[in-house]
Amino acid sequence: MAPLIAFLILLAQIQCLMGEVYIVYMGKKTVEDHELVTKSHHETLASVLGSEDLAKRAILYSYRHGFSGFAADMNPGHAKALSKMPGVVSVFRSKKMKLHTTHSWDFLGLDVMKPKGILQESGFGVDVIVGVVDSGVWPEAESFNDKSMPAVPTRWKGICQIGENFTASNCNRKLIGARYFDQSVDPSVDDYRSPRDKNSHGTHTSSTAVGRLVYGASDDEFGSGIARGGAPMARLAMYKLYEESSSFEADIISAIDYAIHDGVDILSISAGVDNTYDYNTDGIAIAAFHAVQNGILVVASGGNSGPYPSTITNTAPWILSVGASTIDRGFYAKIVLPDNATSCQATPSQHRTGSEVGLHGIASGEDGYCTEARLNGTTLRGKYVLCFASSAELPVDLDAIEKAGATGIIITDTFGLISITGNLSLPIFVVPSACGVQLLGHRSHEKSSTIYIHPPETVTGIGPAPAVATFSARGPNPISPDILKPDIIAPGVDIIAAIPPKSHSSSSAKSFGAMSGTSMSCPHVSGVAALLKSLHPDWSPSAIKSAIMTTAWNMDNTRDIITDSYTLSYSNPFGYGAGHINPTKAADPGLVYVTTPQDYALFCCSLGSICKIEHSKCSSQTLAATELNYPSITISNLVGAKTVKRVVTNVGTPYSSYRAIVEEPHSVKVTVKPDILHFNSSGTKLLYEITFEAAKIVRSVGHYAFGSITWSDGVHYVRSPISVQVNDFIRA
Repeated sequence: MAPLIAFLILLAQIQCLMGEVYIVYMGKKTVEDHELVTKSHHETLASVLGSEDLAKRAILYSYRHGFSGFAADMNPGHAKALSKMPGVVSVFRSKKMKLHTTHSWDFLGLDVMKPKGILQESGFGVDVIVGVVDSGVWPEAESFNDKSMPAVPTRWKGICQIGENFTASNCNRKLIGARYFDQSVDPSVDDYRSPRDKNSHGTHTSSTAVGRLVYGASDDEFGSGIARGGAPMARLAMYKLYEESSSFEADIISAIDYAIHDGVDILSISAGVDNTYDYNTDGIAIAAFHAVQNGILVVASGGNSGPYPSTITNTAPWILSVGASTIDRGFYAKIVLPDNATSCQATPSQHRTGSEVGLHGIASGEDGYCTEARLNGTTLRGKYVLCFASSAELPVDLDAIEKAGATGIIITDTFGLISITGNLSLPIFVVPSACGVQLLGHRSHEKSSTIYIHPPETVTGIGPAPAVATFSARGPNPISPDILKPDIIAPGVDIIAAIPPKSHSSSSAKSFGAMSGTSMSCPHVSGVAALLKSLHPDWSPSAIKSAIMTTAWNMDNTRDIITDSYTLSYSNPFGYGAGHINPTKAADPGLVYVTTPQDYALFCCSLGSICKIEHSKCSSQTLAATELNYPSITISNLVGAKTVKRVVTNVGTPYSSYRAIVEEPHSVKVTVKPDILHFNSSGTKLLYEITFEAAKIVRSVGHYAFGSITWSDGVHYVRSPISVQVNDFIRA
């Protein structure tokens, strides 16, 4: 009886203590012994919970490789007590995470058939290790075969974690490691308790970054061609999170901690939280800081909350934040209206042969959703349902429409926000607002309307492209307005890459699908980063980041400024950052802006309470955001005049001279000193100052103006975007 009573008492204590999962961040490790670090976590938590036994039961993850900290179940009172303890940097709730190609690499100029180029010179990214934090991997996919790949690098310290339908044999010389992180995941979540992918997202992003060449790849006959990743000979390590609304920051912090331990070179994260948070309560920002300290470049998606301003996520300056762009390929189907004289262009979700189908129009309600209640038992068998969208979410109840017998759905995209992704049970066609109104008009006047949907076609060479995708999150940076975000844009619309077969029992190795999102853009940049790391193994994360940013395009294939898919007018750096990624130019940037982890720490000190990285007191020395040696320049509050400094490092021709070319923001005078930089060796660092002053004219205030500074030796063009908001004016 006594043991039972003791157990019941302990159970009652646990139920009383447990509330939510909190992250306790303790900064840099004070000892290297992992077991001692974990023991210190037990002791720290035990001091507020009352016993070490309770502490061990409460802790979900012990972060002990790249930094020190832990995730544990506790109530707010315990969290508050821990936040006041010596050695604790910050304590915050573990927030939910959201998981944010044949032709796209050709569009970026990476042609596998060329005898020379960045692909060939880098050995296709040979032996660079890319860690992907995502929903898992389908190891049987042909994109992850290891034919002709050399032995796994001896520096690799990771494992192939065994789990549900996943054994050590699923790893090979391509997929060299895999782990999964499910401590925050509800047991009822229908997913593999292993690194195996169930929802396609992780397989898609991984193959985009580092997939091998696969001939004859297509998405249900769309976009047929050679599927490949950016760095086909790079190694892959998967760190599995779970489907959106299932994983939390506690999981992703542990994933990054293990990636540091395992020895990845590049870390690709197509995930984030819905809102932005101060850096000291942003789990990705904290863990990414320590990854950069360990020489790992962290590339992360900027989120899909566009086109609205200040929606960008993953905004820390040590993260390479990626927005999404279109490419010059599209999938289109013609819909002929009932009068047989009018047609409109539709974007299809999947291939369908031409057919005559009935149309049942449903007038949208307040939110535009075609729900079961609005269907009201209507028989839709053999017909398409017309729905209206007023947001980026699909305005349909797929189960209800399928249950009603519908053949498919036509969505009127009122604001240009809809992007079709993933495997859908019904074919969906997205049409412009004008087409939807015409369809609804015909349906209103006819008892039976018939439309004809032509077979979808793949069209390449369209323009203008690239354009900033409507859904791509925008700046300005909501946390650090003097740091431009996003940093770069890359292809993220209708990207074809590997996915698990529709039947998970299938042995098919050639299953591909098209997806859209900044999640798809991120691995494009990660793949390019892997090529650069292979070409320049001595480059730091910030040097690679600088090379990518300063060589980016800000022009499209019509030789005009990149446009915004939402407004159909010119975009600006808050949409495209430094521009559209240009892999070939990034391989030879000429000059780079190098930023060290110590610089980032001093930057944090300048922000005060919103940025506590490491457990160390800030000295009087700080580094304001405008003074961070960043490859872009943003001044969010120009009053009078302001001078900022930058240092460039020569990584090109040893003896060279670079001249400054300035595109001044509207109504802002820009002066550069010196305006010529003379280098006499590779590795030389030179400083320049750039002064901004509001022009002496009457002007409205509080609006951003954009420009650039480009350093050129006649061969290299090292371009940094400039964003300035003038908050006063001088009358003439």
